[in-house]
Amino acid sequence: MQKLALITGTGSGIGKALAELLLREDFKVFGYSRTNQIKNKNFTFTTIDLSNLEEVQELKFPAINSANMLLINNAATIGEVLPIHLKNETAIIKEYNLNIIAPTLLCNKFINTYPEEEKMIVNIGSGAANKPIPAWNTYCATKSALDMLTEVIANEHHERLNIFSVHPGIVDTNMQEEIRKSDAKHFPLLSKFTAYHNNNELEKPGIVAKKILKIINNSNDFDEIILSVRDVDVN
Repeated sequence: MQKLALITGTGSGIGKALAELLLREDFKVFGYSRTNQIKNKNFTFTTIDLSNLEEVQELKFPAINSANMLLINNAATIGEVLPIHLKNETAIIKEYNLNIIAPTLLCNKFINTYPEEEKMIVNIGSGAANKPIPAWNTYCATKSALDMLTEVIANEHHERLNIFSVHPGIVDTNMQEEIRKSDAKHFPLLSKFTAYHNNNELEKPGIVAKKILKIINNSNDFDEIILSVRDVDVN
């Protein structure tokens, strides 16, 4: 049976690594992002700004039947690393749009587009959902909301649907680069995140992608809905 994956944020980082790994695993992959570097006959790219809700609402998922379907809501932004009173209102709205409203709309669209197919949703969460980090106000809030959204959808018991929120840990991505550019006077944990990079403590996106694939391939082995890749062994 054909395997099909719909992945947001495939332009770089975890999303790109997941797309490339799933292509090697014989998935047909549809990527949704602002940029693209992947060229593969089984990869279809759609340019989209997922913080623009009109574009998200207009998006149509492919009309493919009799397939194992996978949606990975990966696209997200750390946003402006600033205390809430210093943030621009437009930026706040865009950060919420991208991090929680777009994934919510895509979950809705995915379930309604493929009501009869076996399907799985993997929302890429964050440990920041469980810890208040100064200057990460919108990121912590939206990742917490994404975890709760995942749990609520699971408890709605949709037909032929498995769903997880996966916390990838601290990964060597563009987001970490943005964090390291922060102003220490606004972000008191800057030195800690700089040390992660300097001490080579950041996980590689490819390793994280392999752990997420293990969750996808062995979903019945996991009792929890909210998972951390630190608890997944790919050795």
